[in-house]
Amino acid sequence: MSLQSLSIGVSGLRSHQTRLDTVSNNIANSSTTAFKRQRAAFSEELGQAILGVGRTAGGSNINPSKVGRGVSVASIDRNFSQGSLNDTGIKTDLALNGDGFFVASPKSGAASDQRRLTRAGNFTFNQNGELVTANGLNVQGWEVGEDGTANTGELKNVQFDPNAQSAAKATTEAQVGGNLSADAEAGDTSEISSVVYDEQGKAHNVVVNFENTSEDTWTFSVEDPDGVLQDANGGGPGDANGTITFKDDGSVDSISGMTNAYDPDGNGTNDGVSLDWTNDAVQGGKSLGISLRDITQFSGSTTSKFQGQNGNSSGELSGVQFTPEGKLQLNYTNGVQEEEYQLAIGDVNNPNGLEQQGENFFTTTGASGDLQLGRAGRDLQTSVVSGALESSNVDLAKEFSDLIKAQRSYQASSQIITTADEVLNQTVQLKR
Repeated sequence: MSLQSLSIGVSGLRSHQTRLDTVSNNIANSSTTAFKRQRAAFSEELGQAILGVGRTAGGSNINPSKVGRGVSVASIDRNFSQGSLNDTGIKTDLALNGDGFFVASPKSGAASDQRRLTRAGNFTFNQNGELVTANGLNVQGWEVGEDGTANTGELKNVQFDPNAQSAAKATTEAQVGGNLSADAEAGDTSEISSVVYDEQGKAHNVVVNFENTSEDTWTFSVEDPDGVLQDANGGGPGDANGTITFKDDGSVDSISGMTNAYDPDGNGTNDGVSLDWTNDAVQGGKSLGISLRDITQFSGSTTSKFQGQNGNSSGELSGVQFTPEGKLQLNYTNGVQEEEYQLAIGDVNNPNGLEQQGENFFTTTGASGDLQLGRAGRDLQTSVVSGALESSNVDLAKEFSDLIKAQRSYQASSQIITTADEVLNQTVQLKR
């Protein structure tokens, strides 16, 4: 005699043991960085047919009848929902706010040469300035060009030179903005100054004087106390003067009256004044263009000022940081910021098809689809948060509730076996 209830009870024990293991693993990893909880999904085993579909002699239908043969684990699914972000204050701790994974180099000596994917961003810089995971794999991305755009070709290891320096750069452009008061009277003046840099990074002062001559008209002149600039005719900067006229809406109408005009766009529109650096300051006949096009004339105070210039002194590396786009930014003591690399963010069509590799890593499979690489904030609706880590998405209250249910289900399955044993024992006793 064979009782299906015995095998049904055994299938329940096995399945609920797997569920207990899954829930226990979730609880054990509740504090693991970026861990994603799992669940055991069950399916009914194919039942044994008792009555098939058919018709009686009277022509009425007969419903199919089957007795189930137990339960099995259909799949172990992973929940990739976003975990909360916890501040750590460590700049190399990175978290993804959105979909995707950080991309790490293949593991040395592994059978597969596939790149590793991870949500755990507890990274550090090693002694060579390479960004690495907690177990030493290189984090990968793309080099960033001088225009700030990533060269999205072959992936490279994200790194920087710990001994990097920012070279001095001569000033070739300066911008003057702010307001010249429309309430000024003829003879009213304003003086502004700025520091500019020569080829060796030495600082020099440049002074611009404004004087109101009539309604909507101002004259200007440039002074150079250090004597490192000259006008187009070889004269001193004092010869670099001209006139600014304004429209009724307060914007610049024209800048005229000088031979050394500044036309950076080459469109014939004079934006300001251009002065040549002397050879003692800058080799190669470079010029300093001072743009006056952004000055306005409105009623109120005179607030004209230099808004910026593109030169700098030399500087030492003072620190590194990551932007929300995942760009590695180097900061120097001279105020210069350089972007070196941009982190690659990987994504797949079916994250549940990824194969778990341990140590918070995944690799792609045929079920997951091919790895797609993109940039945070541009190709993907994802941002990189520096100084934070993603916590696990395990809800301990739910896990303990599931643990109790799994325990009770396991207990009930064991009771099935006990009952089946008693039935078999009673059957054996029939011969007495």
